[in-house]
Amino acid sequence: MRYVGKPLKRVVEDVPLITGRATFVYDITLPSTLHAVFLRSQYAHAKFKVHCRGLCYTAEDLPVKVGLAEREAVYVGQPLAVVLAEDEYTARDLVSSIEVEYDPLPAVVDPIKATEESSPKARSDLKSNVFREERVEAGDVGVALRRAHAVVEGTLLNQRLIPSAMEMRGAVASYDGNRLTVWSSTQSAFFVKKAVQGLVSKLGVRSVRAVQPAVGGAFGSKLMTYPEELAVSALAVLTKRPVKWFNTRAEDMASTNQGRDMILKFRAGVDRQGRILGIEGTLYFDAGAPIAEVNESAFGMASTAARMITGHYDIGNVNVRVLGVNTNKTVIEAYRGAGRPEGSYFIERIVNLAARKVGVDQFEIRQLNSLKEANQYRTPTGMTHDSGRYWEALERAKPAYLELRRKRDEMRSRGETAGVGVAFPAEIASFGPYETAKVKLTSGGKVQVVSGSGPHGQGDGTAFAMIAADVFEVDPSQVEVLWGDTDLIADGQYTAGSRTVAIGGAAVYEASLRLKERLAKTAAEAMGVDVAQLEYSEGKFRRKGDGDSMDLSRLFDASLSMGVVPEESYSYVQKLYYSPYGVHLALVKVDRETGEVRVLDYRAFDDVGTVVNPLTTEGQVHGAVLQGVGQALYEAAIYGDDGSLLSTDFLSYHVPRPKDYVRVLWTSLGLAKSDNPLGAKGIGELGTIAATPAVVNAVEDALNRELLTMPLTPEVVVRHL
Repeated sequence: MRYVGKPLKRVVEDVPLITGRATFVYDITLPSTLHAVFLRSQYAHAKFKVHCRGLCYTAEDLPVKVGLAEREAVYVGQPLAVVLAEDEYTARDLVSSIEVEYDPLPAVVDPIKATEESSPKARSDLKSNVFREERVEAGDVGVALRRAHAVVEGTLLNQRLIPSAMEMRGAVASYDGNRLTVWSSTQSAFFVKKAVQGLVSKLGVRSVRAVQPAVGGAFGSKLMTYPEELAVSALAVLTKRPVKWFNTRAEDMASTNQGRDMILKFRAGVDRQGRILGIEGTLYFDAGAPIAEVNESAFGMASTAARMITGHYDIGNVNVRVLGVNTNKTVIEAYRGAGRPEGSYFIERIVNLAARKVGVDQFEIRQLNSLKEANQYRTPTGMTHDSGRYWEALERAKPAYLELRRKRDEMRSRGETAGVGVAFPAEIASFGPYETAKVKLTSGGKVQVVSGSGPHGQGDGTAFAMIAADVFEVDPSQVEVLWGDTDLIADGQYTAGSRTVAIGGAAVYEASLRLKERLAKTAAEAMGVDVAQLEYSEGKFRRKGDGDSMDLSRLFDASLSMGVVPEESYSYVQKLYYSPYGVHLALVKVDRETGEVRVLDYRAFDDVGTVVNPLTTEGQVHGAVLQGVGQALYEAAIYGDDGSLLSTDFLSYHVPRPKDYVRVLWTSLGLAKSDNPLGAKGIGELGTIAATPAVVNAVEDALNRELLTMPLTPEVVVRHL
């Protein structure tokens, strides 16, 4: 292919974003707009009564259920009521003047204590805080542990994180008496449309359009449709005026879904050489507040983490009990990786602890336990890896590991505290059930691509342009790419799970091929020849022999004159996920006086199938790695014993800053491909999954201490020193 596989700047996305001309939700204010501000619970758990006045609405005041709390609040920041005013400042003043009667109830914060019968309940009508239990079993762990030379045990924390997208959540809704239009900072316009449509149909509205403007980051936190989006949609219909809402940073940190928060109590058996014989344990998943529809969806992440406990290793004996637990915290839902970072973290830490126990090098123990390769390989815990050459990937990365180890030893010889960490992450990505694309020829012979997915900064629009440009043999600048509007295409899905280029790109490719075939028939008819007499190149159909040709511009006019609309749609159906993987290495230095950890060198060897655009892909790797480093060293959502969120701004919640930047030397291995037409597997989450254990393993190597908690802040490191 001419473009796929070549580095290309983001020709689709960058100009409006860099010049400041992109339209975000906050930029949209329609004539006669009412501004909505939500009254939020100040208590983690309390009975309440709101004394509304003016344009103030509680759950009881609305004729439809939008998700506002009803009589009992179960986390700080939960929306209790919504106030409307002519401007945002007036609305905020009105919210602060509303009288709320609270009757505080005991809050439960610790997920392990929450499983005890004597624990306070996260909602007063609950019989138990454990809302779901599952067991992941394979082989005979009891026999494996009895045969083991040594048993490694401990409690590993994968702490709660706050996604912290640059743009907070917001929405605008407008009803014209016939149709409701909703603009939302979302990862899926179609998810918003379907949720809102189900709501406002009860108010007599039959037509809904959802639009995703430019979105300033999400990482999974804008996948679900929130009560606020439903509330402004219903109020636009009820008031017959546009309604606009936008969170403050503090509101966003308290009310947007949070991520991770899993604890694994484990025992693992290992033989003298370092072979992992079996793993048993209990995985506590703190799902946050008892909101059933969110909890049930989120539990799948805990199940995935438990099933991925074998990683890419030959471990046949597993017994993990998975408990989904409610507490009085913000709900947990998808956050970059969604279950795979937690599962990979647990096994990568267990492998390192096992290596320390029996005195084996951390790279060698991975080679010893690694599966050699995969071809639709089903693990003992029920995960399927579509393709992979794991042994070869480790061999490719080993010289870099030895180089970093030499650097570490040189630093140690100078009295510095340095360490090297390895991670061999397993992932599943590019989920179904389908993704859609529509490709059409437009005036002047340009190609237009419409995707049903919802890119929001990843560079997928440029990837789609490259794919279509290759099929039609035109420059990518001749391809227009659109998405994020439910009026543009019949249906679509979402952008998340590293799926957009792999699944959405496959849809673009197939739709482009079908349109090209249709255009060939049209050109043949217009030129009075058989299709077999035509050949195509450089945007033109040419008749073999005499060179008579018809370019795409003429073909557009001819198509319409012949009663043919030159467009094709395609829905690419994904039957199973793909399994990207890699080997990541980190060299760190620890300041013995301050406890500060610096990542000096980071190497990533990733096998993600076909890389459509190496430039934007490497950008994804850099961002993903830094996000993983953030979890290892800086980030944690902190709650008080009463359930109050203490991390409400970027002074109390430390996301990586420019000084924390990590330079990544990235290598695309290209060893295994997926079965889609592009051969792509997905890349967006792998760096985040890998970087957290790689960095923790490196700090552990530097300190020569077992590290079971995160983040490894300077205070934590100093205690270990």
